[in-house]
Amino acid sequence: MQGLSRLDLQSRDVGGHQPRTVAGIETPRNLDEVRALVRRVMAAKRRLYPISTGRNWGMGSSMPVTEDNLVVDLSGMNRIRSLDLDTGYAVIEPGVTQAQLAEVLRDTPWMLNVTASCADTSVVGNALERGDGCLRSRVHDVAGLEAVLADGSVITTGGLDPVGRYHGRVAGPDLTPAFVQHNLGIVTAMAISLVPRPQTIGFVHGRMPRDQVGRALGAITGFLRRGNPADGFLRLRELALTPSRGDWFLPKGTDPGLFTVLGPLLGSDATVELAEDLLRKALVEVEGAEALRVMDAAEVAPDDPLYPRALMAQGIPTCLGVRNALGVTSCEQIDEGGIGFLALMPLMPMHARRTDDLLAALQTAVDAHSTALMVEWNLVSTHLANGVMQIFFQRGEPDAPYRAHQLRNDGNCVLRSHGCAIYRSDIDHAAADVWSETSTASLGMLHRLKRALDPDGLLSPGRYGA
Repeated sequence: MQGLSRLDLQSRDVGGHQPRTVAGIETPRNLDEVRALVRRVMAAKRRLYPISTGRNWGMGSSMPVTEDNLVVDLSGMNRIRSLDLDTGYAVIEPGVTQAQLAEVLRDTPWMLNVTASCADTSVVGNALERGDGCLRSRVHDVAGLEAVLADGSVITTGGLDPVGRYHGRVAGPDLTPAFVQHNLGIVTAMAISLVPRPQTIGFVHGRMPRDQVGRALGAITGFLRRGNPADGFLRLRELALTPSRGDWFLPKGTDPGLFTVLGPLLGSDATVELAEDLLRKALVEVEGAEALRVMDAAEVAPDDPLYPRALMAQGIPTCLGVRNALGVTSCEQIDEGGIGFLALMPLMPMHARRTDDLLAALQTAVDAHSTALMVEWNLVSTHLANGVMQIFFQRGEPDAPYRAHQLRNDGNCVLRSHGCAIYRSDIDHAAADVWSETSTASLGMLHRLKRALDPDGLLSPGRYGA
């Protein structure tokens, strides 16, 4: 993002959202520069919209939610302020990338909970958006924050002290969660919890018939609720809903007749072996589950299509997956490439019948807009599955971007009608999603909090709030 012009920022969006006007771009390099910028801009009553590295692909990339914002590009704030290898915490700034932090953790007892996106995405930015890593939801990595408020003052939360040391949870209220998916201030540092490097990382992979997805989801949910002895979480992904007519697009190698089960099992040799045995028993009645493999993640060869996923299971970020899906050789090409991409992120059912009913309803929307949809379940806990719905389209084809956006809008309505709330929003729906999923009393509380910290509403206007 460094060195982008105003015109560049307006034109860079793989999702093809309606462009927003941008008042300019500021690139502060440290906390003092952020504070000075905030004081100057707030005095002039101008809008500020911070981004980390701007790679919020499918959700708006680096674009603000509303018009005429001064974009604050924090990618130059890229210091790892501290690294505690005794307790497993790092304090990092918004410009620190997955690749940067993972490299520092190489050959240590700890590793990073990486996402499936580019190696150069921001750890802080993705965690604040409730992104999912390969081992757990990244919101669980957020231990404490440093943030600049609208008056230029600095607060720290969760045991992160004013000089950047992380002590762990301390007495009193913890405001850390209030700054996740927020517009209350500009986060300038985060204390994140790291993952203990295990003795063994077993990598689960299996492809099963499309009509078995509800049964498989129910079986894996049972496996989790009875007690998975290993760490890590499993995904059901690459389930494609394709229209019965028209021109539509899916990434190369996608088979609409199959879906994939994959994910890491972390622990001792004995723990991973036990988890594999229990998982196989849970899936015994699912057609195709006999072909399920559990491999040593470190032994997956570079020429194996599973190699990118195996790397990520080991805490090693890679760009191979996202580049292959979007048909580019560099992540710098994604926002201007020929393949468009939108994401829709709902909480998903973990019950077989509800899953089948939801997919049937989504299929109707897919047919109506002649645009394909890929569905993924991230089984982040025994209670919840975070969904990731991906819509790919050819940006140069007439009406393809329009149809993709209409499918996302209609898919949103279908999901709500089936009780599936949105947990992460794009720039077109962030405020509306908050209003539709939050009680009147809670909206009033959020409004009072926003007015207290940002009376003129000039910080990230429209981002997850009024």
